[in-house]
Amino acid sequence: MGHLRDIMQKLAAAQGPAPVAQPPDFLPAAGGIAAYRDQLQRCSTAMIHYEWTWLHQQLEDLQLCISNSAMVKALGGEQHGRQLIDQGEACLEALVQECSQRNLKPERQAHSVATGEHAWQVSNAAIRQQWGFDGEPHQQGELG
Repeated sequence: MGHLRDIMQKLAAAQGPAPVAQPPDFLPAAGGIAAYRDQLQRCSTAMIHYEWTWLHQQLEDLQLCISNSAMVKALGGEQHGRQLIDQGEACLEALVQECSQRNLKPERQAHSVATGEHAWQVSNAAIRQQWGFDGEPHQQGELG
């Protein structure tokens, strides 16, 4: 379950605002969608599947956030939340294109994801192993 989802549950339980960690930016300030596409091209198939699951989870969490006034405020306002969703949807479009070029049909998997880490940023050894990243070099990318 994503970090933002955890926060939403805590908000609902507390019936009031709670400290909120900022969601990750989907795109880097320099390079934007082109830099994201470059990262995708360097990903293994396992990493593409991870990114698919991670990206969908992040978008769902953001949708939950913008539906709650306390979360919207914590996100920095509805406009910022919508900008993040737009970024995520641009990334999803790039990911769909990359999958099409590789003849992949990704689907969400029940494996764990690291909340703030794209596939090329995953540092947790257990998550890397679960997704089949073992034997692949850890690529600390420019994003994030």
